[in-house]
Amino acid sequence: MNGMPIPLTVINNAIREIYLALEGKLHRAASWTSMTEDALWRELVACILGSRVRFEVAHAAVERMAMRQLFSEYRTSSGYQQYEKDVMQALTNEGVQGKFSRHPFYRVRANQIRQAAERFYGGRNTLRSFLEHSGDIRDTRRRLILEVSGLGPKQASLFLRNIGYSENIAVLDIHVLTYMRWVGLIEAPLKAVMTLRNYEKLEEVFIEHAYSFGYIPDCFDLAVWVVVKVVKKEQKIWE
Repeated sequence: MNGMPIPLTVINNAIREIYLALEGKLHRAASWTSMTEDALWRELVACILGSRVRFEVAHAAVERMAMRQLFSEYRTSSGYQQYEKDVMQALTNEGVQGKFSRHPFYRVRANQIRQAAERFYGGRNTLRSFLEHSGDIRDTRRRLILEVSGLGPKQASLFLRNIGYSENIAVLDIHVLTYMRWVGLIEAPLKAVMTLRNYEKLEEVFIEHAYSFGYIPDCFDLAVWVVVKVVKKEQKIWE
């Protein structure tokens, strides 16, 4: 059964329950058009920080940046050298002990965040104006990957899903790829999708699969992520 720890029917039933619980919340949430510039920037930074680390690590780093008001527009519009220094300090959380007190890639991520701030806020630009002048979902994602250091296909997709840019998008992380393996949508186990072309091909397969069950893709992939993450955690406990 492609390495499934429990029967597929049980997994699909759990996904359906989570999907129904998430659907209303996800699609009642404000879209990017009504989000503040600070909120859009925070979502983008969170996705930069989330690359190659656990969700909890990225979330803790975002919270530390928020405590220092590093998502405020006045901080991102000038003084980029100081901004990078302050971001790095937040990511290292100097003097504070804790499980997630330091981001493992704090130097690289601080520099990437600084570069993104200069790209979107230098010259009186904004992240909102970038989104307003983008095309369809694929065009917008391609532009983000090209222009924002630290964003690959998965993290760019995560940003666009989180701000409600489009329903026809999937965040193909290791948990969603595991599910695709379990249900036979892909043959070989995959931990990540490295190229945008391959990402788009697999995303098409996943989206078609979602619609075949009557699910909206962006909500379905989140339900899959939740269920597979729990299944894997429970499997480790009993091994």
